[in-house]
Amino acid sequence: MATPPPQASAPHHPDPVAAVNFVADAGKQMLASSSSVSEVLVRLRQLLSALGLGECSIDATLSSITLSYWTPELPWPITTMRDVNVGQPRLERLAGTGALIDSLERGEIDLDEAYSRLRALEARPGLRRRYANLAVMLSVAGWVVFLDGWDAITIVVALLATIAALPIGSVVVRLRLPIVASTFLVALVIAGIPNLLGAASVPVRVGPAVVGALFIYLPGRALVSSVIDSLANAPMSAMSRGLEAVVTAGALALGMLAGSTIGEGFGLAYKPNADAQPLLMSVLAAGVAVLGLAAAWGMPRGQLLPASATAALGWFIVAVSAGGGNGPDWAAYGVAALVVGLVGVGLSVVQGAAASVYTGVAILPLVPGYALYQGMLAISQGRTEAAVRQLSEAALISISVAIGVAVGLALGQILVRISQRSIAPRHG
Repeated sequence: MATPPPQASAPHHPDPVAAVNFVADAGKQMLASSSSVSEVLVRLRQLLSALGLGECSIDATLSSITLSYWTPELPWPITTMRDVNVGQPRLERLAGTGALIDSLERGEIDLDEAYSRLRALEARPGLRRRYANLAVMLSVAGWVVFLDGWDAITIVVALLATIAALPIGSVVVRLRLPIVASTFLVALVIAGIPNLLGAASVPVRVGPAVVGALFIYLPGRALVSSVIDSLANAPMSAMSRGLEAVVTAGALALGMLAGSTIGEGFGLAYKPNADAQPLLMSVLAAGVAVLGLAAAWGMPRGQLLPASATAALGWFIVAVSAGGGNGPDWAAYGVAALVVGLVGVGLSVVQGAAASVYTGVAILPLVPGYALYQGMLAISQGRTEAAVRQLSEAALISISVAIGVAVGLALGQILVRISQRSIAPRHG
C-alpha cells in the first residue's frame, strides 16, 4: 500500500515573546517598502491569528509599528515597538517577507527558521547602484517613447537630465536638507537641461524629455495608498500619505515651473505633439518603462514580467477606451486602475506576494504626469484658463486612478475569500 506524501502541518503556538517580536520585525520590513499601511496590518493580523495570538493588538503608521499582547496566563503584558524608515522601495524585501509569512503559516518552517531567514533578508544588500541606475535609464527611455514615440535625440536628452539629477539625493542627505528640497532640485535640473538644449537649437522635444525623466518621481504610490488606507479605516496613515503626495507633486510642479521658465527666458516656445502614438508602441513602452523601474526598486525576477504585463494591460484599456470615445477619460483611467487592482490580487495569490508589489508600479502609466507638466507650463506662459483645465484634468484622473485601484483590490480580496470558502468544504 502506497504511503501518502507528507503534508505541511499548521504552525504550533510558539513562545509569545518570540512570536510578537517576529511579527514586529516582519511588519517593519513590509512597511518600509509597502504602499499601503492597511494592507500590511491585515496581513500581520492573519499571521498573529495563525500563531495563536489573535488577541494581540497591533497599530502601525508610516514611521512605527507597535504590538501589545496579554492573557491571564502571562505574568506581565508583552509590548514591543519598531521604528520604520521609509525610503526607496525595496520590493525584494516586501515580496520575500510575504513569502516567508506564508511558509510559516503553512507550517513549512518553524519560528526560529523564519526569524533566521528574515534577518538574512534584511541583511541582503540591494541592487548595486550601477545596475539600479541602468534600470532607471531603461525606465526613462520607456517613458519618453510612451509619451511621444521614438525620437533618439529626445531620449538621449532625457537620459542626460536623469544622469545629472541622480547625485542630488545623496547630496541633500549629506547636507541634512529636507527631502522636499531634493524633489524640487531634481525637477529643476530635469526640466532645465532640455529647456537649455532646446533654446540652443537642439531638436529635442522638450515636454516628453522632461516628463519622461520625471515619471519615476511622480507620487502615484503615495496617492493610491492614501485612498486605500482611508477606505480601510486607517485615517492617520491616509492623511500622511495624502500629504506626502501633495507635497511631492507640489515640489515637482515648482521645479518644472522654474525649469520651464529658463526655456521661456531664451524665447523657447513649446508646442505639444497632439498626435496619438501607435497603440502597440505605447503599450510596449509602458511595459518596458515599468519593467525598468521595478528592477531598480529590487523586484524579484519572477515578478518583473507579471508586473510589467499588468501595467501594459492597464494602459491598453485606457488607450482603447479613450481613443474610441467610450466615455470620459477619467472613467477609462478608473476602469483600467480597477483592473490593475484585480490583477494585482490575483498575482499575489498565485505568486505569494503582497498585492502592492505589483500595483505600486503597474499604476504608473496611469499617473497623469503630462497633464501636470502642461498645466505648470501654461502657468509660466500666463495662460490661466489652460492651466486650470490641465491641472483639473490631472487631479480628476489621479483621484479616479486611486479610487479604481482601491476598489479593485477590495473586490479582488472579496473574490479570493469567496473562492477559499467554496473550496474548503470539498477538502473537509
